[in-house]
Amino acid sequence: MIADVTRSAAVAVQLLTRIPVRLATVTDADLRRSCVFFPAVGLIVAAAGVLTRWALAAPLGRTAATVLAVTVMVMITGAFHEDGLADSADGLWGGMTPERRVEIMRDSRLGTYGGAALCLSLLLRVALLAPLPLDVFAQAVVAGHVLGRAAGVLLAGTLPPVADQGLGAKVIGPRGAGTWLAVGLQAVAVAAWAVGWSLWLPLAVALLAVGLARRTARRRLGGLTGDLLGAVNQVAHIGVMAAVVAVERTST
Repeated sequence: MIADVTRSAAVAVQLLTRIPVRLATVTDADLRRSCVFFPAVGLIVAAAGVLTRWALAAPLGRTAATVLAVTVMVMITGAFHEDGLADSADGLWGGMTPERRVEIMRDSRLGTYGGAALCLSLLLRVALLAPLPLDVFAQAVVAGHVLGRAAGVLLAGTLPPVADQGLGAKVIGPRGAGTWLAVGLQAVAVAAWAVGWSLWLPLAVALLAVGLARRTARRRLGGLTGDLLGAVNQVAHIGVMAAVVAVERTST
């Protein structure tokens, strides 16, 4: 049992980060079981960003330290979710048919929609985080990364994949009650830690991102892709951070 849990956690880290965890073989079943640890991986990524901001804010100032903290977090993930956001923006609004949209999303070249979405995503993160003191910065970053990944897991269980190939097809599909409970508890616990009794706001934002992504996927693709899971991660991530900032601003 412990070995299975450890393996699933290692698969999640290997899939979602560039941290050097290299398992000899990873099966489709391993990938599906690892989803329960996706939110927890967000804690690792967020911790690196918080440490960077803490170490560099005094000598460089909050803005420069925040830019570097965001850079570190993107590097740790290998821009995994950013790539999904850019590809989704290109495909969803660059094609006229579901088939063409999926084809565009599979193209490694970056288009205008994708470039704009990526730039706006990074700018929004820096704009939200740069003015914050370290404690609120930590709350926003941790909540964003954890709930963003929880949103991806939730979306993955609501629609079928549009194709039977790729990593997306291997993690998309129905989930057991244990997975939903574990992911939900992680999301609720982090939201409560970040904003206390106002936890409903970041949770509602994350659920709204999932709902909008699901509606868009059904109408424009007929199902889910791995890129769209990355996109909902980014949208929920930024939305949750904005919610944490809003709660902080209105409570002071």
